[in-house]
Amino acid sequence: MPRAARKKSRSGIYHVMIKGADSRMIFTDDEDCRHFLKALSRAKEKSGFFLYAYCLMDNHVHMLIKEGEEPLEVIFKRIGSSYVYYFNWKYELHGHLFQDRFRSERVEDYVYFLDVLRYICQNPVKAGICRKPFDYPWLGCSGISDAIVPLDSITELSDLSGKDLRDFVSKACHEDHLEDNGPKRLTDREALDLLYKISGTRITRDIGRWKAGDRDMAIKTALHSRISIRQLSRLTGISKSVIERVAKS
Repeated sequence: MPRAARKKSRSGIYHVMIKGADSRMIFTDDEDCRHFLKALSRAKEKSGFFLYAYCLMDNHVHMLIKEGEEPLEVIFKRIGSSYVYYFNWKYELHGHLFQDRFRSERVEDYVYFLDVLRYICQNPVKAGICRKPFDYPWLGCSGISDAIVPLDSITELSDLSGKDLRDFVSKACHEDHLEDNGPKRLTDREALDLLYKISGTRITRDIGRWKAGDRDMAIKTALHSRISIRQLSRLTGISKSVIERVAKS
């Protein structure tokens, strides 16, 4: 059955979420985040869209944007093709990284615009990563935070600015916009099947005896594939402290 066409926003503004296929992690270190934002910045220059806010989480990204010269589908094809090429090259992977279709919601008025803006800013707080939105380095919000990607002014969309805007988005958001419910936990059978493919061996405890560089690459790939730290430790015999260190490296 063909997919229904997206309903167009009269304002041209959308809240968009892209996420990893099967909720897999799409960022594991700062380098990944920087490369994604470079891809986003290049797409912005070519597509001419307006960007008001973004937030990069482990397995998904939120953006508040307004279409310019190109439609959303072209914009996200540009971003995705650039970042996926880098990601697959870095981690020696193949195939899809993102879900086939990004999710979007129309933003038709300034009240809803501000609510979405606050929701995006609150993402890292809700996830327990930080206590205040602007303590999170991979969040950008027009007018109130420094951002790696140039952001566009919201003065035509809101009377709030400076401290007033910061105070507003720092308050808890009670609405759920394109809520991500997090990754589905893998069974041990599913995790083992992934480890067999990643390592090329059916004796997964051998991974801990590999050379450090090879072992660490296997650990990172496994974590990218949604195998939890606790589960990976149990199935390979590698200590959680080693896996946690590799995850942060």
